[in-house]
Amino acid sequence: MADDSSALLALRDDLSSPVEATLLASEGTRWDLECDVLVIGFGLAGASAAIEAADRGLDVVLIDRFQGGGSSEMSGGVVYAGGGTPVQQACGIADTPAAMADYLRHEVAGTVADETVQRFCEDSVETLAFLTRNGVQFSGPAAPKKTSYPPSNYYLYFSDNATVPAYRGDHPPAQRGHRAKDAALVPGARRPPGKKPHGGFSEGADMGWHLMAALKLTIGDRPNIRVLKQTRAHRLVSDGSERIIGAELAALPTGSLAARFHGWAESRGKRAAWELLGLARPLVKWIKRIERKHARPLLVHARRGVVLAAGGHRRNTAIMKRYAAPEYLDTIPLGGLGDDGAGLRLGMSVGAAADHLDKISAWRFVNPPYEWTKGVIVGREGRRVTNEERYGAHVTRDIYEKSGGKAWLIVDRQTWDKALAEVASGELYAFQKFPVNQARKKAARAETLEALAAKIGVPAEPMKADIAAYSSAAAGGQTDPFGKSAELCRPFGEGPYYAIALAHQPPTNPITALTTGGLRVDEATGAVLTALGTAIAGLYAAGRTAAGIPSNNYVSGLSLADCVWSGRRAARSIAERGIDRAMEIHESQTSR
Repeated sequence: MADDSSALLALRDDLSSPVEATLLASEGTRWDLECDVLVIGFGLAGASAAIEAADRGLDVVLIDRFQGGGSSEMSGGVVYAGGGTPVQQACGIADTPAAMADYLRHEVAGTVADETVQRFCEDSVETLAFLTRNGVQFSGPAAPKKTSYPPSNYYLYFSDNATVPAYRGDHPPAQRGHRAKDAALVPGARRPPGKKPHGGFSEGADMGWHLMAALKLTIGDRPNIRVLKQTRAHRLVSDGSERIIGAELAALPTGSLAARFHGWAESRGKRAAWELLGLARPLVKWIKRIERKHARPLLVHARRGVVLAAGGHRRNTAIMKRYAAPEYLDTIPLGGLGDDGAGLRLGMSVGAAADHLDKISAWRFVNPPYEWTKGVIVGREGRRVTNEERYGAHVTRDIYEKSGGKAWLIVDRQTWDKALAEVASGELYAFQKFPVNQARKKAARAETLEALAAKIGVPAEPMKADIAAYSSAAAGGQTDPFGKSAELCRPFGEGPYYAIALAHQPPTNPITALTTGGLRVDEATGAVLTALGTAIAGLYAAGRTAAGIPSNNYVSGLSLADCVWSGRRAARSIAERGIDRAMEIHESQTSR
């Protein structure tokens, strides 16, 4: 979907500093800093763009509103990669770029061109190699079962829907979720200084910190990358011919009292408790006041180009209200405090178009425990609403779009007991055990399905009919009505029966969400496009600031992989465009 740029530009939100109209530079403009490439945002996309540009000999200024790391640092550190990576080969998993593309086209569903999907898959081995060259650690073994996030001793797993029959093509499913490792577990690996912060939503599984810590070490070694922290882009700068040549920044004085308060506030904002208790919003308002009062202007000239890599827009309430379904507004933002649409709005301030701003990836996983996948999810009308085997974000989308966010997982006694035994095995992380422990306390229980339906307030007959259809197909070896794999189908047995609420229930059992749409870009170069499809000279976008590979459907690791791929694409385009421009100048001079 294409969005109304003029309407979006008019949006203002109390979580964001205003994005002003473009500053017009002149011959007399006095620049505070000069560089070849200015990268706005120091998450995985920005880091990848900066490293790639530096590797190509360009001088880079990399800025971040906070301390660097972004939402990537708070992630599970899973990178979606395939086509025959070294880790896949070591684990004996056969995969090819063609097989990977055959699967991904199901997820992308035309959001980007098939040729772009193919390129992404053909580059996948190199995408992982780029991270490995820059200190990120990956290895096996492969997890034996599909799960939302593998146990601590597994690092390669099915992080997508590849095992679901409807997504299978002519190729057998392959594990493509590569989880980053703690460098301390790898002999000879360079270990980052400091300790990993605590308190995030994925406590015990936030390998994103280790991923970004490795890249921060690499960036610190590059003399041609200058990092400006606690610095925010205020507006873009044009040369008068509609070419972007830099940005006006607002930077807190290094080491000042304001900077220390700003850092303290941002560190608290990363803690799940602050988010769940509703304290993140006032915290961001306080951060904004610090920036407005104490930040100082800084004018940066980017001779080759500017890359917008400032994350998504989940924290921008105005954009969410305009484009997202209302049910998503109450979900908990997943990621850092910087996902306020700043990159999106900077692009739109110079005429950029945006796509897929209505696409929200909300997360309610029923696996693990693995046994819960063998139950049936019903909505408020008592009807089954989804294939329980699908990736959690896909399941949640069905719950929101088919049942207004209300749904229950229905299981019999056997499935309930097996799930509790799985949790008791000790293999799951604390954040995976927590929903099960909540269900143990709060699940509705009844001896019959009729009584259970009455307890949760849904019509009994539709629920009984759909469970009967599921059970009949499972018992007879027939295809499940919703297409679930045969090994995950089990006929319902004796009661008691349990109904586990899947709705958003903060603060104890919330649904988290992120955005996947963004600025429209040229899929070959990453150049930001207008609504007419023309490129805005000198301006590029990457990661969740841009529409890309994950913009239709999110699966674990796909966004981080796209961040690396699109960030490098932008930097490569800037470097190659610079060579082309130099040749144009040379040819024009020699022809005189």
